[in-house]
Amino acid sequence: MFHSRTNRRRFLGMSLGAAMTPALLSFLSSCAPGKKPVGSGGWDGREIKFAHGAGLCNMPLFYSAEKQLFAKYGFKGTAALTPMPADVAVQLATGQVEMAVIPFTNAIAAYTQGASFQVVAGSGVEGLVIVAKPEIKSFADLKGKKVATFQADTLDVIVYDYLKKEGMTYDDVEMVYLGDSTELLNAYLAGQVDAVSHIEPYATKAKTQTNGNILGNGVDIYGSGYPDCVLAVRNEIIENEPEMVKDVIRVFFEAQYEIENNFEGAAQATIDKYYKTDMESLLASAQAQPPGVDVRDKRNFMYERAESMKELNYINMDLDDNFVNFSLLEDVIAESPELWERVKVKVTV
Repeated sequence: MFHSRTNRRRFLGMSLGAAMTPALLSFLSSCAPGKKPVGSGGWDGREIKFAHGAGLCNMPLFYSAEKQLFAKYGFKGTAALTPMPADVAVQLATGQVEMAVIPFTNAIAAYTQGASFQVVAGSGVEGLVIVAKPEIKSFADLKGKKVATFQADTLDVIVYDYLKKEGMTYDDVEMVYLGDSTELLNAYLAGQVDAVSHIEPYATKAKTQTNGNILGNGVDIYGSGYPDCVLAVRNEIIENEPEMVKDVIRVFFEAQYEIENNFEGAAQATIDKYYKTDMESLLASAQAQPPGVDVRDKRNFMYERAESMKELNYINMDLDDNFVNFSLLEDVIAESPELWERVKVKVTV
């Protein structure tokens, strides 16, 4: 089912509002984890459940789970089943999971509706790609055409930002909103839409299989190293178990280092289970969306995208200062500099 542009507010309200019923919130509150002391054996096998998306920006989580990198710190990280991209925000906002790797725009939409979490680190950078049929060579050529993507996602906002830069609006195109990565790719490959705003590794497959044109990958309007997915953590975990959160960030740094130095091995560990694509496309997309845990210089960038979301009527208020909290990331970099120093994608100030 396609969601039209005029259904934005209703779409988001139903997604979060339906999930956050009083009964569910009461149940979740009664089950909320309390502060757990750290024993000599680390976290005594404590399990953290992560909601997640399907893009390459989730690779640090997927790789960490498959390679059991969390075990080094005495706990278990589980990538929870997340049926649709929009469900990530719902699972995090309602407490069904304690942490999530989530496109920061989806996090913004949930946060402004009262969700109690903060963005504490990055996960993957760049990799938002708009691919069009061979005959479409510019954004101007998109006038009157169908553009498919996910709703309220970074992939949605980047289309809006590009069109705005070109003096166009969403009234100039027909936006088509689909549910998951495979459905989005297949709609484009089948010719049901004229262009697709997609994540890696699916954008690479969309381009190569149709000999399509890349109209934009975000770097020309956002600059290099812009974030896509971020690590978001519920407030009670940050408050009660800050050392646990810091250990999760450490695991992500370790995963980033291993992925950067052996992407083929990381691809073999995650394909099929997490990435429904062929190995050739996955390997070809490696450089387009690298892992990036340290995005300390991108706070303002995320807040600027919130302005675009206001213009799109996805949110109706400004973000407060608490949406992004990089204090624990700063602690990890100070306390474990060897993890930060060896990764390639990072902020150097």
